[in-house]
Amino acid sequence: MTTFKSTGAASTSRLIVVCEANSDVGFGHFFRCLHLVDALRTIYGISSYWVGNFDASLSELLSDRGYFKVDAVDIDGAIAQTLSLSARAVLCDTYKLTEEHTKKLHQQFKVCVIDDFGDTSQSSVDTIINFTVAANRYKYTAKQQLLGPRYFLCNNALDRVRKIHLSQAEKAREISNVLIAIGGHDRLSIGPHIADLLSLNKQYAVTLLGAYSSLTNIKRYQHIIRTQDMASLYEKADLVVSGGGLIKYESAYCGIPNIVVAQTPEQYAETLAFQDANLCYAVGSAATAVRSISLANEVEEKDRSAFNWSSQELIETADKALKQRKHLVQASCTHFEDNATARTAAAIFDEHYAQE
Repeated sequence: MTTFKSTGAASTSRLIVVCEANSDVGFGHFFRCLHLVDALRTIYGISSYWVGNFDASLSELLSDRGYFKVDAVDIDGAIAQTLSLSARAVLCDTYKLTEEHTKKLHQQFKVCVIDDFGDTSQSSVDTIINFTVAANRYKYTAKQQLLGPRYFLCNNALDRVRKIHLSQAEKAREISNVLIAIGGHDRLSIGPHIADLLSLNKQYAVTLLGAYSSLTNIKRYQHIIRTQDMASLYEKADLVVSGGGLIKYESAYCGIPNIVVAQTPEQYAETLAFQDANLCYAVGSAATAVRSISLANEVEEKDRSAFNWSSQELIETADKALKQRKHLVQASCTHFEDNATARTAAAIFDEHYAQE
């Protein structure tokens, strides 16, 4: 278990985290909250309660880290549970949060919200965090606005990985290490199909991350069910294939070329903005009711609700991403800053805890 330092009087301050992490919403909301909360505790001694509906593996992770968890079936239950607790501030990261919820919370706490898609209807928010590339387009009303990738939330272990990759703007390998990490929950189960396809190329050493069953070509690539050390995987990776969530930001922060196979319309739209900033490569052109995957006759064709992309497009994009790695590194230096999570934690502490 990680040992965290205490900083005297600040250790009596508390933060409540309201979010969810399960097969319905994925794990990205959880982990970006965790990275911020870890930084607040490590640097400033802020303790926290977690309230929400969490996957069993993540409940275990919270327990291992020494965080107190309160289960709630839905958002209304989470708000009710939160109002029964004592803390200085609450951090909310859920798409189900409404103005009615934040008004209730604001009567008792300083309210911090992590947002992705420009929800400007929340007038009872003290701090808004939106680290997407499009964040500055939105007209938020919060007093404190932490906008753009310079406030990106990630594991501080990625700070070291970022320095390594950014120092190697150009590197040529006979074999390129490809990490396929669709996300905490690959709702369309496309990871294995991408691994099957890319592992046909002997120039790629493929690693597939995720809890998949019935893998047919496992001898051609490495399969990791889960890990608590993403930093080591990113350090080795020359190319990442992700599903459009937090992993594309982590890859870009680390200076790793990444291909995004979006799984929701919102992810796809946000990915296009990310691509416009030269921080990723999107595959697919439009939402369709059906997509067929055919991998050189090695995998049975399957119908899935996703975005229209072809095997050939993915192969060509992988080659392009590796060849143009220098552009991604330059974009990472432009849009992100070192030690991003620590910067965000400092801003939160200064605004809501330093004068307590």
